[in-house]
Amino acid sequence: MSLLQKPVEELAPLIKTKQVSPLELVRECLDRIKKTEPLVNAYISVLDESALTAARQAEQEILQGRYRGLLHGIPYSAKDLYFTKGIRTTAGSAILAEHIPTQNAAAIDRLAVAGAILVGKNNLHEFAYGTTNENDHYGPCRNPWDLNRVTGGSSGGSAASVAAGSSTFSIGTDTGGSIRIPASFCGVVGLKPTYGRVSKRGVIPLSWSMDHAGPLTKTVWDAAAALTTLAGYDPGDPGSADVPGEDYTTGLNEAALDVKGLVVGICPQYYNGLLQPTVAQAFAKVLDWFEAGGAVIRELKHPTRDAFSVGSIITMSEAYTYHEKHLEQCGEKYGPSIRYRLEKGQYLPASAYIKALRLRQQDRQIWAEIYRGIDVFLSPTVIMPAFPIGEQTVQFGPDAVDPRTNPVLMYLTSLGDFNGLPVISLPCGFTDDGLPIGFQIQGKPFAEAQVLQTAYAYEQAHLAIRERKCGLWK
Repeated sequence: MSLLQKPVEELAPLIKTKQVSPLELVRECLDRIKKTEPLVNAYISVLDESALTAARQAEQEILQGRYRGLLHGIPYSAKDLYFTKGIRTTAGSAILAEHIPTQNAAAIDRLAVAGAILVGKNNLHEFAYGTTNENDHYGPCRNPWDLNRVTGGSSGGSAASVAAGSSTFSIGTDTGGSIRIPASFCGVVGLKPTYGRVSKRGVIPLSWSMDHAGPLTKTVWDAAAALTTLAGYDPGDPGSADVPGEDYTTGLNEAALDVKGLVVGICPQYYNGLLQPTVAQAFAKVLDWFEAGGAVIRELKHPTRDAFSVGSIITMSEAYTYHEKHLEQCGEKYGPSIRYRLEKGQYLPASAYIKALRLRQQDRQIWAEIYRGIDVFLSPTVIMPAFPIGEQTVQFGPDAVDPRTNPVLMYLTSLGDFNGLPVISLPCGFTDDGLPIGFQIQGKPFAEAQVLQTAYAYEQAHLAIRERKCGLWK
């Protein structure tokens, strides 16, 4: 078995006890990138030299008894929105093709302190403004489960690299679902923490008030380990929350495997008639499992459809504000669909933006009231599995829509960005032709520990789903 098929949970003890060297692991990771990249296109930049240098340093430190913790010597990748000092950060755009930051993003620095080793910068939907990861400048990222299909976006390269084994874990961003959509399509775990839990300093923004940063991993435990390092207050990020983090792995034990008495909220009125049959069947089995384990399923009546449209108003307004100067000076350098979506933002009146912000505050109050009666909220992650690259339309209820200009893929994920609550997506099954399906668990503000424990309980009861690998491992 390749080391890269193992999660961090298994690799960390091997590195700590010197059974596996960081140098050995990083070399295997770089070899894996060379093998899979011509097929997957998950990377924009690969950092062979700096990764090997960092691996040698990690190996020396561990040999000298200076083990830093769970991520020491672990190779990871980062969505190419994260500033990396001396290494280009393109945002998947021709506009920033030669952009070399002079400092790291806060998340990159936190991972460096933990001893994690950056092996490359991942492909993404241009400027993170899209959900298919069909990039006009760097090529489409291809789904490791079926290379003819999309990965989902915008953190598609991050999810694909984890699924293909060309990184042990990755970090992405989520504004309307950009961590969880590709996690669902690529059969990995994607965690969007509470707004402000992870610093966004040094991350190229899409929408300041909607953006979240978080990990994509092989397993729930690995997501907990990554969040343990990433979480924490950063005075350099205006959106950072001054709420202490914790070691999220400590709660993942035998006690976390019991869902008896857990009150689970669902809102079928939101997705009835929209889910493709295989997704509906997989999610029904998820609910059956929770109910069989003693959880209480409570059906909610909440006008969540507002989040889908109102959140888009906020994102469009803030995205246009950030890109206004580029659009004026070099608008022709954007991919056509991205330019179209960005330019639409200039026609939104200020009153629409202000009303959207007010509705968002009301929505958060509604959720606060809802959580008086439930512990977690469940839904499918995406209404469909991955579709072919270049597919002109997908079905959204009775309508055929273009997934590049219509936010159909973020219909269910946008709720968590609009309300800012923590949400995790994890695999819950496969279509008949072997494509992954995901579901998501949302929790109370800053209740990442409970979200992770609930996800861990489900995952441990469905190890056959977790252990299934994409065809690139054959």
